[in-house]
Amino acid sequence: MAPPTVDYSLYLVTDPHLSPPDTTLEEQVEKAIAGGVTLVQLREKDAETKDFIERAKRIHAMTRAAGIPLLINDRLDVALAIDAEGVHIGQDDIDVATARKLLGPDKIIGLSVSFVSEAAQAVEAGVDYIGVGAVYDTATKNPKNPPIGISGLRKILSYLSSVPKYMPAVAIGSCNLHTTRNIMYLSAVPGRSLDGVAVVSAIIGAEDPKEASSKLLALVKEPPYWMSVINNRSAESIVQAVPAVIKKVFITTPLVHNIINRVAINFAANVDLAIGASPIMTENEPEFNDIASIPNAGLLLNMNMATEEKVNLFISAIRAYNGLSKTTVFDPIGAGASTLRQTAVKTLLNSVHFDVIKGNEGEIFSVAGEASSMRGVDSTANSALDKKVHVVEGLASKEKSIVVLTGEQDIVSDGISTFILSNGHEYLASITASGCVLGSIITAMSIVSIEDRLLASIAAILLYTIAAERAAQQPSVRGPGSFIPALIDELYLLVKATAVENDTEWLNDARLTQYIVPT
Repeated sequence: MAPPTVDYSLYLVTDPHLSPPDTTLEEQVEKAIAGGVTLVQLREKDAETKDFIERAKRIHAMTRAAGIPLLINDRLDVALAIDAEGVHIGQDDIDVATARKLLGPDKIIGLSVSFVSEAAQAVEAGVDYIGVGAVYDTATKNPKNPPIGISGLRKILSYLSSVPKYMPAVAIGSCNLHTTRNIMYLSAVPGRSLDGVAVVSAIIGAEDPKEASSKLLALVKEPPYWMSVINNRSAESIVQAVPAVIKKVFITTPLVHNIINRVAINFAANVDLAIGASPIMTENEPEFNDIASIPNAGLLLNMNMATEEKVNLFISAIRAYNGLSKTTVFDPIGAGASTLRQTAVKTLLNSVHFDVIKGNEGEIFSVAGEASSMRGVDSTANSALDKKVHVVEGLASKEKSIVVLTGEQDIVSDGISTFILSNGHEYLASITASGCVLGSIITAMSIVSIEDRLLASIAAILLYTIAAERAAQQPSVRGPGSFIPALIDELYLLVKATAVENDTEWLNDARLTQYIVPT
């Protein structure tokens, strides 16, 4: 007899110490089941055996009534005493063969794993599912191994995709309303994704565990907007759609939250205002959730520092926006310039999702894990176009992001469609914070066009680079110093012409082509 078919989508793991005051664990579990929990694991590290069994009986009555399994953490004696549907064991607990012998073939056995080698051993041992993690740091357990992040999940899922017999896998470790959707969908690899998430404090510690469970289940079941890619794009159709994006920025006045280099703050704020957006510059963590909650708000993260403290601050800001499915744009300044910055980028990509990743060749290559050369924050690389496209498309596909590689030719891709933009002026390379400012424009455009961030990114680049060409032609411009105010003026004038006067003649200058793979 085989174990029953199990829905692992929302797997509740209990902790009696997390229940809010004036509630019991049983009450929290009952409400969580009503909210859609699909599986419960009872974990009691401190209870006496008699108390553990009595509580297990009470909770088992609830799970049976709901038609969902109850698993017991570690304690086979308790599982046998109440005839639970199975157990979950850790790497240091009873071995799988002995557990199977004692429980029989019809019970569920789950095993915690952190590495591919442990996952392979679990498959060989014949467990029914694996719990993978901890994904992130968690207050409910003290794992002996460091968090594995999204990259660790991908490695294990890649291995599982090659296993003949399907092995269900759930993630555990700080799965909550801010992280669950990213954990589920960023970890997916070709041919394999997670079957669910195991949640502890986000449900047991919730004031309303029914509502929390319902929201978490929706995050597991409903793919985020960034999983969708629009096919059959053409350069002509994109250029035709650019004015609508610019007009929407002008009408809605999106709030661009800039976490940006100090040297770029004034320039970026003036540019945001010129295109019709509203800038705010703050790195004050207590404000992040409030600002992210403002309608039509989005975040530009310019990696101005790479210390551990700063990276944790960045993660907090991004999760505030990720949790509300709002725009996040990443400018990995100097990503390949030092080991510290390379580590910071890996930590960020392991922890959060970005709608757009924008950088120069050296930065994008470094983010993608490709060798490149940099001097400080400037790229000194000059790869062939085909190579750059290959790296951009691969990074976009892996991170489910739009990737923008800036340079003499700008490359934009969603992993499926890739476009080359050839507008611009050499002065853009001679002024401070030119790339930072472009990131802020991309953020504004993406806020109002979050369903089509490829279009938003291209609209931002065309507006910026064509404005640069026009600014450089002004009689008052004698060099980079006089170019900056002229650039801000031209951005303002192009947006006004487009949004107020319906004059889009300037787009006749757009040099946008779709990249076709050489045959």
